[in-house]
Amino acid sequence: MKLRIATLLLALSPWGAALAASPTCVGNETKLSWPASDPIWELCWLRPSESSGPDGSGLEIRNVHYNGYPVLKAAHSPILFAEYASSTCYRDWKDSNSSLIGEPAVRNLLGTSSVFAATTSCDRSASPTTSYGGCPFQLPGRTSGDCFTGVAIEEGGDHVTMTTQYVAGWYLYSARFTFFADGSFSPEMGFGNSNGTFNNTTHWHHNYWRLDFDIDGAANNQILINNDVQNSEFTSLRNERDGGPFGERTFAVRNRFTGRGFRLFPGSSDYDTPTNQSGRGFHNVDVLGTLYHAGEYSDQPDNSLGDCAFIEGNLANGESIAGSGGNGDDVVLYYRAGVRDRTNEGPGTQDSMICKKVGPVFVPFGDFTPGQLFKGDFE
Repeated sequence: MKLRIATLLLALSPWGAALAASPTCVGNETKLSWPASDPIWELCWLRPSESSGPDGSGLEIRNVHYNGYPVLKAAHSPILFAEYASSTCYRDWKDSNSSLIGEPAVRNLLGTSSVFAATTSCDRSASPTTSYGGCPFQLPGRTSGDCFTGVAIEEGGDHVTMTTQYVAGWYLYSARFTFFADGSFSPEMGFGNSNGTFNNTTHWHHNYWRLDFDIDGAANNQILINNDVQNSEFTSLRNERDGGPFGERTFAVRNRFTGRGFRLFPGSSDYDTPTNQSGRGFHNVDVLGTLYHAGEYSDQPDNSLGDCAFIEGNLANGESIAGSGGNGDDVVLYYRAGVRDRTNEGPGTQDSMICKKVGPVFVPFGDFTPGQLFKGDFE
């Protein structure tokens, strides 16, 4: 009888989508279940050449479930820039696969790296002025036979890490997602240079992640800043004054009815390159909250190479995200992090070829107990 009542109330409740589930992957999507037995995380993934958005979006994950609860419809990086201290700038593409180092056991499937870890151009780059070409990046002991194209999926005990690399001109961009047993997850972007082009010019890379949260379903999702629910699309900075982690704002996405959600914590390196460090006015925000629209992946419909400026108002333009009765809607969170490659800024400042990585951590809150249908201990 209790089961019948629970089933009936579940069907009638606004949080009925919280029923434990597993994603179904279609088309070019590949399913990852981690751990393989009694999975904590399940999702579908796409390599850069198969990713969505104008000119791709790097490593894309879809239909992400944590402990059987849907949490993300998609997460990827559809907006990426290279900006130079000179007049040159580019809006780079994210759909050209590039080879990386990985053991056969982790090539496009879950496995364990026993001799060497998955390695990208950025991972290899430790010299201020030296470039290492393509895979195997002149790494001692590695050969072209150690290279592959796709996604390395490495078992890490209390976490699993997905790694890929894609190419835009002379740049070799690395993309990672790491999922932890405690429910946190971390996207990461790294920036490598295959041949030293523009090594003599200070420049910046700006990466914008797009996270389409569908926590317990698409509806009734809310974005909070400093624990205050946002009712309209918005743009914001990580902190109250641009720079280091002073006056830091907090950002979170939650389901209004179930109370389950994720809180955003910027990575320590995310503060190294604040908005508009070049002074050219191209990148002025760190965080955007928007209403979901099918096919909307960027501020521009085509991401043309010469579109240097990120036009935040094309995405966050004042639409309501309050939803029916103020109970939330289908929302999307964008997050920017960048790096600065310096040269000719005084003795000892050149670091233009040294690998720099950025990316936040998302930490769960609320009750994600496996198999629990309702918030609390309802029977």
